[in-house]
Amino acid sequence: MTISELLAQFANPETIKSLAFTHKLLAGLITTVLGIGITFLALITLQFLISWMARLVNRTAAAAPIKASQPAAAPPRSSATDEQKEHSEQKNDNELVAVITAVIAMKMKTTIDNIVIKNIKKIEDRSPLWNRAGIIEQMNTRL
Repeated sequence: MTISELLAQFANPETIKSLAFTHKLLAGLITTVLGIGITFLALITLQFLISWMARLVNRTAAAAPIKASQPAAAPPRSSATDEQKEHSEQKNDNELVAVITAVIAMKMKTTIDNIVIKNIKKIEDRSPLWNRAGIIEQMNTRL
């Protein structure tokens, strides 16, 4: 019996009962190998397509590099602890402004020299505590 005949009999629920145990086992193994093989071929094809698309996207992104902006100098402070606290807050604010500027420039496909951010307002997060905890947990597990 050839493999195609065996698989044809294996596909029919009425004739599968008449097959010997070895034929059932062989047909099951062939079906398993075919399924796994097709799945791996599809995954390998997807991997090559994704890497090819990434190269195309990186070519267009490399054509227009984004320049980093220099943060403004900090004014003098009164005490050492206040100075450290305000310095870290200003550093975070400067980083936030730089990130927002870079994202806007990237979306507008321009340089950051053409963008002026005058005001940034934080929007109050009204999501429940469990929602925020879930988002933080997901972000921390991605590393």
